[in-house]
Amino acid sequence: EGIQAANKALVLLPPHKRRRDSYARALVLAGEIEQAAAIFRAWLAEEPDNPYVRHHLAACSGDDVPERASDGYVEHLFDNFASTFDAKLAKLRYRAPQLVADALCSSLPAPAHQFDIADVGCGTGLCGPLVKAWARRLSGCDLSGAMLDQARQRDVYDVLEKAELVQFLKDHPDSFDIVVSADTLCYFGDLRGVTQAARCALRAGGQFVFTVEALTEGDGVSYRLLANGRYAHRFAYLQSVLSEAGLHPQRIAGEVLREESALPVHGWLVTASRGS
Repeated sequence: EGIQAANKALVLLPPHKRRRDSYARALVLAGEIEQAAAIFRAWLAEEPDNPYVRHHLAACSGDDVPERASDGYVEHLFDNFASTFDAKLAKLRYRAPQLVADALCSSLPAPAHQFDIADVGCGTGLCGPLVKAWARRLSGCDLSGAMLDQARQRDVYDVLEKAELVQFLKDHPDSFDIVVSADTLCYFGDLRGVTQAARCALRAGGQFVFTVEALTEGDGVSYRLLANGRYAHRFAYLQSVLSEAGLHPQRIAGEVLREESALPVHGWLVTASRGS
């Protein structure tokens, strides 16, 4: 009854007051995926060039699923999320940056500002303070200018660039000893471009440490765009795509990345290295 009332209100309200995104997200959380898809489909008919709506319609309908979230989608999403990002994730018991730092602690010598580090998809810079002690030079990149504004306020990055992370890595060959990415690659389905670019940007012996969400159901796919708009990946796919790129998977560990609707979100914490 609540869903029917909300949908009726959506139709009756003036267009500028329609909370379509809130309704659709609530429907996804309630498991009413077809209802959510109907909202996004009607919305896209009004705004056919809206990358946010297009992405979430694909996530809910399974039609025209992209291999990764578009730059326009990522920029739109996080420019609007930047001012509340840290507070929101604190409520969700967000752990990805700390997990990345813990992985470095397990695999690196004691921190002495001895490595050149890239934080790709750095967002508001939550990883920055956790890895700074190892950094001779700490670089960050993100597509969202608003997120980068938040990262600058931490005053821990030597360089911050507004850039798509694969292109950023390609533009800096043999430049980094460590590349980290916390909770960003969940906006990529196909990870081949990312892993190959990371291999290009790393120096011999360098490490790539990142998190992705875990796909565990046994239907054989390598990754899937979930109804929430993020991608989840299978363990075997991560092993394969890293090896294909010339990166050695040192450790792929199951971890809880955060909570969503009071339930744990399971993911993979990945440490891979480039050989000599």
